[in-house]
Amino acid sequence: MATESQKQERAFAKKVGGLSVPASGAFWSRKGDVRSDDLLVEAKTTDKASFSIKKAIWEKIRREALLDGRTPVLAIQIQNRNLVVLDEEDFLELRSNAARHMGEGAVPQPP
Repeated sequence: MATESQKQERAFAKKVGGLSVPASGAFWSRKGDVRSDDLLVEAKTTDKASFSIKKAIWEKIRREALLDGRTPVLAIQIQNRNLVVLDEEDFLELRSNAARHMGEGAVPQPP
């Protein structure tokens, strides 16, 4: 039976068109919990009311993503509320791309 973190990883992978990584990225060639063409995701889940983001967690996924040519993402599930953490530069690029697409008449739709 899948753990809550495995369920979170699989659900997020489906949403971004990626794959859940076996052994949660333990293999040297397949880092991260979820991989898509453009994202490397570290997924965390908790039933507690809070989750602390340590710099070491972010730096790990950031370094691995940059070496792999992907955007680093930290997906956090806190009591069934799904949150995503991005580097500010990546967020601003995402926002700029969305505005550019909206200017072309296309409205980005969630998967």
